[in-house]
Amino acid sequence: MNLYDLMLIVPAVLTAYVISYISMPAIIKVADLKELIDSPDGKRKLHKRIVPTMGGVGIFAAFMISYSVWGQVVAVDSFPFFIAALLILFLMGVRDDIVELTPFKKFTIQIIASVILVYGGGISLSSFSGLFGIGDLSLSGGSVASVVILIAIINAYNLIDGIDGLAGGVGVIASSILGIWFWGAGFLSLAILSFSLSGALIGFLAFNMYPARIFMGDTGAMSVGFILGYLSLQFLILNHGLTAQPWHIANGEILAISILIIPIIDTLRVITIRLKSGNSPFKADRNHIHHEILEFGISHLYSAFILWLINIFMIGAAYLTMPLNINLQLIVILAIGLSFLPIIKIVYKVSNKIFHFESNKENQESPKTAYDMK
Repeated sequence: MNLYDLMLIVPAVLTAYVISYISMPAIIKVADLKELIDSPDGKRKLHKRIVPTMGGVGIFAAFMISYSVWGQVVAVDSFPFFIAALLILFLMGVRDDIVELTPFKKFTIQIIASVILVYGGGISLSSFSGLFGIGDLSLSGGSVASVVILIAIINAYNLIDGIDGLAGGVGVIASSILGIWFWGAGFLSLAILSFSLSGALIGFLAFNMYPARIFMGDTGAMSVGFILGYLSLQFLILNHGLTAQPWHIANGEILAISILIIPIIDTLRVITIRLKSGNSPFKADRNHIHHEILEFGISHLYSAFILWLINIFMIGAAYLTMPLNINLQLIVILAIGLSFLPIIKIVYKVSNKIFHFESNKENQESPKTAYDMK
């Protein structure tokens, strides 16, 4: 870490932020004119206003321009394949925000993009470090695992795009934490990539916090989810090569899980509920964590803040529990993560009795989640 690094990282963040921030009003205007909007339906889309989608276009543009200018992309061997795969998902997201695609088509395109990155870019895990009893992986095994993880992260992130500010905030937290690690460990180009995404999302959040003026849509959810998946895999791969060095993270797999704990916990929870109810895991419903918190009577704004704080707390918990066996640590982290919803409910009920809060259920708006797989 030195002054030269900061001379690249700080401008990257500012460039991404400024481009994202100044582009959103124009995107909102165009989306309104072309009716690229999300209308309430009285069922799952309970927002009372017509809200433009396509915020992901601004996020994508801000990220790409900032990283291309400041990112020293030649230092990342997988960059051409990363960009090719990202463009495929971006274009799919644009198409889906305009004319909805079926879940099968989206899933197929996600597989294609992930295969391009993993097999073309060589982004393949070599070890699970004993997680689930799995140690070193063969090249083929690591490649398949990497593709599965990428697809899982894309869809898990997509699932939390359900209330104003939540997905963007989680994206800022995840990319910033990973950026700090890449910076400290000496991987400057990946640090700039991470912070460019952070800046782009912060600019978007200025228009996406409650009451949202624009949603990121599939264009944003697919692109950001893929970038976070790429960064997570890079973190795991590079961390394995830093054994006994200061920035090596013991049980790095658990830290990676904690960084994305909100989408991971939400996905596990929703799929379990749907299967227990005899429904398809791809059938949309209102059983997401953010929906449950809204049902308690907590406002949109505070619901997003609460989940941001939980995300940060879980990263700290993972760091503090690193001395544990990796599988025991996983159980502890998942148990803590799954316990937050009932704890929030109890705390809110007790606080409501003491302070007599007014219920916010009447005023809740639930913006569009990114697509039908939710």
